[in-house]
Amino acid sequence: MTKLSSICTLFTDGDWIESKDQSDSGIRLIQTGNIGEGCFLEKAGKEKYVSEETFDRLKCEEVFPGDILISRLPEPVGRACIVPEKTERMITAVDCSICRVNEKLIDKEYLCYFLQSRSYYQQLNNNVAGTTRKRISRKNLGDVEIDIPSFEIQKHVVEALNKITTIIQGRKQELQEFDNLIKSRFVEMFGDLVLGDKFSDVKQKIGDIAYVTKLAGFEFTKFIQYKERGDIIMLRGLNCKKGHLVLDDIKWIDRETSDLLPRSKLYYGDILMTYAGTIGDVAMVDEDDKYHLAPNVAKITLQDKKMCNPVFLIHLFMYSHDYIMTFASQVAQASINMEKIRSFEYYFPPVVLQNEFEQFVTQVDKLKFEVQKSLDETQTLMDSLMQQYFG
Repeated sequence: MTKLSSICTLFTDGDWIESKDQSDSGIRLIQTGNIGEGCFLEKAGKEKYVSEETFDRLKCEEVFPGDILISRLPEPVGRACIVPEKTERMITAVDCSICRVNEKLIDKEYLCYFLQSRSYYQQLNNNVAGTTRKRISRKNLGDVEIDIPSFEIQKHVVEALNKITTIIQGRKQELQEFDNLIKSRFVEMFGDLVLGDKFSDVKQKIGDIAYVTKLAGFEFTKFIQYKERGDIIMLRGLNCKKGHLVLDDIKWIDRETSDLLPRSKLYYGDILMTYAGTIGDVAMVDEDDKYHLAPNVAKITLQDKKMCNPVFLIHLFMYSHDYIMTFASQVAQASINMEKIRSFEYYFPPVVLQNEFEQFVTQVDKLKFEVQKSLDETQTLMDSLMQQYFG
């Protein structure tokens, strides 16, 4: 077993770059958002740069193609990726560690796959157990141990995992193309409903057509105690993504607690919107008597679903995120309150067209379901092989 710090010719943190030292051009500043699970993400919010003068003055550590970057932030803690071959000059923020691999000792692709394994994350969690730090340290990372087989075995592992990764990426691309198709259909049918370039007859505020509420802070403090198992799922911000519920990380409460708070119970067709920290992520409740509203998420309940289609409305929210962000308060943790959500104002097309759009979405979702099923099966195979190779 070999420590990660001993198989790198460079193992260091990124640079502390204050906002005053950042610019709109020059040498690119990579942040934790650019580090995906095994892949480098070119687009991760607004790009930031430092000038050549700042680079020289601060003696920044330049990142080169083939380097491995590891995120030290809690979200996503420990994620790693290889810097691609064709890229501009870059440095990285202090919340990333830079690993320049000694390729006489280990194949960098093999190492990057290890840094996606259960064994790696278990060691990482054990290394920081009992601490109150919000970040993992470079020492925590460096103490992670890896079993290094022969280069022949490393090559075999990389080839097998690369094949499956290619299939997974292809399936994900198919799903993205379906999402793009739905968005294109929306724009084709309705145009920009903030400006009203196709429909300009009926303009309404969300507060005129829907009830908007939240779980009050005192209600959460007084009544809610999360459980690992229970009767009712509490829907938090992380459960709302791209119009759908994501239930891979959930907390529960008992039914009696939910019944004490009827205003924040959730029913089929209710729309959820995150309003603190991450703003504007949405999802639609797909079943009665199964979920309850958690903090930092608003509930939007249409007064009359015959007058406004919830599937149409949730896509309207998704495609008008820039407009929604104009209502956000500019503080340390951006947020919008319920009154501002009620003030969102759009031009609404006839409900018959909204229903037609829902039918189109339903047909595309059937195709997405089959692709998602194939993706899940391939991911299960990937997980099995990762367990076999890395433990």
